[in-house]
Amino acid sequence: MNEKSALTIKETAREYGFPEYAIRTLVKRGAFPVVQCGNRCYIVRSVFEEYLQKGGALYDPKL
Repeated sequence: MNEKSALTIKETAREYGFPEYAIRTLVKRGAFPVVQCGNRCYIVRSVFEEYLQKGGALYDPKL
């Protein structure tokens, strides 16, 4: 199995069955940390899955 560890917003939406605008909104709200590279935004798969498992608990960058 050759899974990418980081996904674009579009790839994340497609893989997890969410609307793309919903993922963009979560990123803008800072719901979980992302990797910003120029104008691209990458979501680490394990971080997003952890966010989903916690039921959408907001990310606290101070921890």
